[in-house]
Amino acid sequence: MIRVGIVGTNTSHAGVFAGLLNGVDGRPPRVEGARVVGVWSSGKEGLSGMHSSAAELAAAYRIDQVATEVADLIGAVDLALILDDLDGGALHAELARPFLEAGVATYVDKPMALTVEDAVGLFDLAERNDTPLMSCSALRFAPELDVFRQDGGEELSTLVSVGPGDWFNYGVHAVEAALAVRGPGAKQVRQFAGSDRDITVIEDDSGPRVVIGTLRDANTGFHLTGYGPQGVVQTEVADYQSFYANTMSAAVGMARTGTAPIDRQATLEVLAILAAGQRSATTGDAVRLSDVMPGGTA
Repeated sequence: MIRVGIVGTNTSHAGVFAGLLNGVDGRPPRVEGARVVGVWSSGKEGLSGMHSSAAELAAAYRIDQVATEVADLIGAVDLALILDDLDGGALHAELARPFLEAGVATYVDKPMALTVEDAVGLFDLAERNDTPLMSCSALRFAPELDVFRQDGGEELSTLVSVGPGDWFNYGVHAVEAALAVRGPGAKQVRQFAGSDRDITVIEDDSGPRVVIGTLRDANTGFHLTGYGPQGVVQTEVADYQSFYANTMSAAVGMARTGTAPIDRQATLEVLAILAAGQRSATTGDAVRLSDVMPGGTA
């Protein structure tokens, strides 16, 4: 049994993941072979509002330990879920470091960090300590994306990925879903930002290939449309329980095997696209990913 610790309860993901691993309202766990045994909370409100305290989460999901310090969970858990949502992930790097230094497999919720430099630092730390580390939007594991893989997602001429919300904290979902279909290789980003929507064009070596729409003026979920030699392929990502469960299964598998399910470069590419989009919105120019990556690599 993989022992899981939840670090941060000021996000709805804390309850979602605890329910999938421990069961809720008489329903059995959906993800087997693991259990949340400890929880810690900063006590600070997250970007989307405080959802519960550590004690409330522990009572609702039958979690044994309410830790007063993050370090109390080290030695008690095999997998740390870094979920704290203060300012949309401002504490992610700080909270993940002790677990990585101690060799505890670590999942960091989206976005991994607020800067690419912090994310690179976490991966470097994980590698020095031979500790598995993963971070992603759960949409990477959405079963609806299989329709693109069956139709040759990497061969698509153009892919359009649309979702709600702001660019960095919520646009990560639309970006990650697109890259899960299209694969790595982005080189340049140009964003056309408005008060109520952002339209972002991602280019690779062959030119513009992916368009991301983050909409605040439309009632939309997450939609992807691909255009290619076989015609048009489209889907709506709507099975939230499945993509959350698949994400937790991947994290638990990482703790069991010691191998991260997502390549380091794939995660850093998502963050570099988000950072490049922010810079492009400010300057009005296209921004190469190498310009926002430490060392100039992408």
